[in-house]
Amino acid sequence: MGKSCKEFLRRLNLTTLKRLGVFMVVFFIFALLENVCVHAQDAADVALPQQTVGSDANQAQAQRDQFVKEIRRVENLNKKYTKEIEDVRALLADKDADYQKRMQDLENKLAAQQDENSKKAVAQEQTQQTAQELEAKTNEMLSKGGDLDPQDQQFREELAKAHYNMGNIYFERGEYQRAVVEYYQAVDLTPNDADTHYNLAFVSGEYLGDQETALKHYQWYLYLKPNAPDISAVKEKIIQAKLSLRSKVDSPLDKNDGNFNLTR
Repeated sequence: MGKSCKEFLRRLNLTTLKRLGVFMVVFFIFALLENVCVHAQDAADVALPQQTVGSDANQAQAQRDQFVKEIRRVENLNKKYTKEIEDVRALLADKDADYQKRMQDLENKLAAQQDENSKKAVAQEQTQQTAQELEAKTNEMLSKGGDLDPQDQQFREELAKAHYNMGNIYFERGEYQRAVVEYYQAVDLTPNDADTHYNLAFVSGEYLGDQETALKHYQWYLYLKPNAPDISAVKEKIIQAKLSLRSKVDSPLDKNDGNFNLTR
């Protein structure tokens, strides 16, 4: 083994050594270039993540801006809906206030109506009681009519007033015929009492259809009370009574002698 090496070394000449040196230089140069390339690649690998980090930052900024925009949009919608809710609440409050007011007004009206009905009931009861007392006193007064002294004018007036009051009582009850009878008796006792003539005329004409009696006593009323405040209304009733009586007198049925032809 040692011998062979020595033999090999002896065979080497200067040219071979020179060539070997050149080869080593070339090899070193290639190794150096490879090292430079490796460092350049490493540098490129290091620079590439920096560039990626910048892109991720831009993307994150864009996402943040979009998120901020979305938050602002939601806030605007929230303000809008909050305003609409407040408007609805205000409207409901106004409606409720109006409803409460109308209910209070209705309750007040019902209370007033009940109070008015109570007052009317009390007044009606008092009126009935007064009417009953008046009727009792009138009947008591009328029962003494048999003892009437024709010369006692005061007693005649009191008795006439009793008949007049009884006529009013019967009129309120709707007993018009009995009212007329009482007014007649009052007129007989005090023929100069204008109000009695008016009541007799009014009930006879308006409720019993007796226009002849109505006409007669309306005329007596105006004769006794020429400056009556209702003179115009009374004159109209007189005209109506005259027209009614005239149409009745002029009616062919009233002139029928038994041979009247209905198909003329």
